[in-house]
Amino acid sequence: MGSKNYSKAVEDIKSTVSIVDVIGSCISIKRAGSNYKACCPFHKEKTPSFIVSDTKNTYHCYGCGEHGDAISFIEKYYNIDFPQAVERIAAQYGITIEETKDVRDKKKDEYYNANRLAARYFFDCLSKTANKGYTYMSGRGLSAKTMQYFGIGYSGDTWTGLTDHLLSNGISKETIITLGLSAEKNGKVYDKFRSRVMFPIIDIRGKVIGFGGRIIGDGEPKYLNSPESSIYLKKNNLYGINRAKDAILKNDYAILVEGYMDCISLFQSGIENAVASCGTALTNEQAKLIKRYSKNVVLCYDSDKAGIAAALRGIDILRDAGMDVRVLNVDDGKDPDEYIKKHGKDSFLDLLDKKALPGVEYKVKILRNSYDLSDNTQGIRFFKELAGIIRSLSPVEADIYIQKYSKEFGISEGAMRREVENAKPENNSRVNLHQRVADPEKPAKLNIRDVNLERMIIRLILFKSSNLEDFRKYPEAFVTEKGKTVFRVFEENYIEGTEFDIKQFADDLSEDEMYFLEQIMEKIQIGDDSRAFSDCMQRLENNRKQKRIDEINDIIQMSDALPEEDINQDLINDLLKELQSLQINRNEGDK
Repeated sequence: MGSKNYSKAVEDIKSTVSIVDVIGSCISIKRAGSNYKACCPFHKEKTPSFIVSDTKNTYHCYGCGEHGDAISFIEKYYNIDFPQAVERIAAQYGITIEETKDVRDKKKDEYYNANRLAARYFFDCLSKTANKGYTYMSGRGLSAKTMQYFGIGYSGDTWTGLTDHLLSNGISKETIITLGLSAEKNGKVYDKFRSRVMFPIIDIRGKVIGFGGRIIGDGEPKYLNSPESSIYLKKNNLYGINRAKDAILKNDYAILVEGYMDCISLFQSGIENAVASCGTALTNEQAKLIKRYSKNVVLCYDSDKAGIAAALRGIDILRDAGMDVRVLNVDDGKDPDEYIKKHGKDSFLDLLDKKALPGVEYKVKILRNSYDLSDNTQGIRFFKELAGIIRSLSPVEADIYIQKYSKEFGISEGAMRREVENAKPENNSRVNLHQRVADPEKPAKLNIRDVNLERMIIRLILFKSSNLEDFRKYPEAFVTEKGKTVFRVFEENYIEGTEFDIKQFADDLSEDEMYFLEQIMEKIQIGDDSRAFSDCMQRLENNRKQKRIDEINDIIQMSDALPEEDINQDLINDLLKELQSLQINRNEGDK
């Protein structure tokens, strides 16, 4: 019978639970500058001297001297022991207390140490010798000082450089593979990251918990990320939070961007309160992490459709966490990285001040752009969805926006109020708006056989993750936007020798994409998986042959329009031979 692993639960509480929320659920507290103040619950007083610091995760009473963290507060307040206090908080915030034979999780220490050694190795590879990584990052406008500050590194072309380094420093093979730093094939262990710029992901306590590696030049996947482990849960972390937390507190707002380079470029320009969401859709846990430093957030995502859809989801998550949200789409350059390099800090801050819209107004702007209001049918649908958005707001917010939009769109205030009162739950409006912005695929414009083939391939990869190795040779097989995204996430999470679990993709995919994945699992039955695999591979090969056949026919057809002296007859003859061979092979494959 194992004992309870309180050490992990304590770590989870300290990294994800706000002391303000814990103490605020027991006593009345009020904000006082960057801290919170209350009358001490442990002695009688009329003037508040009990201070709670959300950034330090501690409390202190200047009257009686009581001091501690969230767990010690619960211990004293309810007069219970330490394990009971941990269990109470864990139950309240959905934290699992695992059973273990060893309360002290020594394995975590080895994980942290392995990542620390790997980060130093990558940084040395970037900074001590000439390499493609340094050239690439310099070309992106980063100074040596900035690269050092963020610990940016480089993984070279060698197959076992990092692996040998870690093994020689006493890190076990199992740990290296578990952390996704190395992989094993046919009994040989090799480096997982090669020819990539390496971005160490560092938690709030300054510990390296994972990596993101960007390919230099052509290659897939563009970004290769560390798999989740006992020390790295993507949903709980934000890239750059260790550097940005003080600036967020000082400025009383955070700028949330999509990518590592957006975050780093803003920092280099002097805007230090920016963080990125580690290549995942924003999560509730990440929202709570930001809220520990400020309840104000500016979402500054790419201005393409994917960026707009991500902003819409982010608005909902941040507002649900009780935060004030504004959204900025940069109007010159596809992302903040490009804009800041082109126009500089002052221009970006001016744009933020003048163009960032409150979350609700941004949603309405996107909704407005989705309809033609000169068409009465579309106009009615627009106002019904608008009413759904307004209904989700607080009474004061709803009143303000009813007045604003009834005047702006020429609708009587009374009619608007009645529509809001009768509106359906806003969750429906959220899904509708997200789908419309994402420009969902129109299957009628796609070859239905290709769409079905894509779904079968995804199902086969989920059924047996090693199938990915064969299907990654055919990127053209993924014909829908959701299919392409799912395949990219498969590549980023694949670890040889392990099987995929659909639940592990929840943080990397949007709600729509997860639903897409779940529908494939539910509706597509494989039966004989080996036969299904062979059929898919045969169809992929036949599709490639047909594409080449079409190309050759196009070349021959174009040559007919040329003067005879300009025609390369030898080339035409070779193409005709290739065409005949392809047609024979394709026909045999179709049998």
